[in-house]
Amino acid sequence: MNKSILVATIVAGSLVTTACETPGGARPGTALSVQYGVVQRVEEVRAEANTGGSAALGGLAGLAVAAGTGGSRNQQIAGAAGGALIGGLIANQRAAKQQLMQHTVRLNNGTSVAVITDHHNIVVGDCVAVEQGRHANIRRVSPVMCNDLADTRQPAYPDTHRANVREAEECEQAKQEVLNARTEDAIRLAHMRMRALCEN
Repeated sequence: MNKSILVATIVAGSLVTTACETPGGARPGTALSVQYGVVQRVEEVRAEANTGGSAALGGLAGLAVAAGTGGSRNQQIAGAAGGALIGGLIANQRAAKQQLMQHTVRLNNGTSVAVITDHHNIVVGDCVAVEQGRHANIRRVSPVMCNDLADTRQPAYPDTHRANVREAEECEQAKQEVLNARTEDAIRLAHMRMRALCEN
């Protein structure tokens, strides 16, 4: 049975759940955190009209929420317009029966986090990076970054982590470009770029 996640275009506050940092979690000077873990459960969830739940929201669901938060009155009006267009993309996905997916990840530090996104290529047992900044994201990474195989003392680990953080930063920037777009065509193009940079 499908669960429901409530997605809104105007919400005050943050919906991203936080977890303890792993070694090398956030790049110095940024608010972006990249943590690693193994996917324990994947289940479909359904987009609805308001916001609820404690999972981190990624993909279009998270952007619909972010489009309506904070800023001046003019920014809020512009954000609400952008959020409505993003909401239209979500509606189109629902019409095409493209469900959102909730991934429950056990992080290397033993805690768990749930991320809801429109990625459909991540399965139970995958080693993933959980990226949390202004927006959330999840992507498949090398198994050497997870659990018993993860060794932060090995030279390859920090190099791989830095590469993963760079990809996370590019994804974060692409999501912001979606939020900055103000026409349906611009949002669709930015969304295509976001998917190319955020999904592995």
